[in-house]
Amino acid sequence: MEKLVIFNDYANIAAAYQQQNRRLDHDELFNYLSEGRFLVEAHAFVPIDPRNPHARDQLIDEMWNQGYMVHSKIGVIAGDTYRCNLDVEITLEMMHAAETIKPDIIVLISGDKDFIPVVLELRRRGIRVEIAAFPGINAARELMLKGSGFIDLHTYQQECETPTAAAPRRRPLEPAAVTADADDDDDFDDDVNDDMEAWDRL
Repeated sequence: MEKLVIFNDYANIAAAYQQQNRRLDHDELFNYLSEGRFLVEAHAFVPIDPRNPHARDQLIDEMWNQGYMVHSKIGVIAGDTYRCNLDVEITLEMMHAAETIKPDIIVLISGDKDFIPVVLELRRRGIRVEIAAFPGINAARELMLKGSGFIDLHTYQQECETPTAAAPRRRPLEPAAVTADADDDDDFDDDVNDDMEAWDRL
């Protein structure tokens, strides 16, 4: 069975759910992505509001219980909101996993194109890197193209919401087929960092 490591960019995926006015079920998504694979580790990266540093304590505890290793970081106040960028921490942990665990597959739950360099480096090392995101919302077109495969989270939502489905299953993954409709939203991640409060209750 293929060894899997998951990396969850919480800010990016939570903002995508907020944009759709939907509630993110971390446990369900966790199980969906790891089904049929040998999950070695899962990492979640959670920003912390410096004005209310304990607001996410319950969320963090729940994610630990779900099997995530949670990495949190206190942001810095920026006007009426705060900023907290975890890209460097995520990149370092991905490279550490590549060196120590040597997984067959890494799933990155993010659509942030800033991860393109580390995705390409991991692929050069023989690791399959699958991107899990929403085309047209948070999935940068370039990142969709550069990953080994793409998990369309719109499909995940449809399959998991089907009442008759015995269990959610991933479709077979192919290299990302990107069309003109799959917009690269260059401003998405800037919006995430500029207005953290927009999704802070997720």
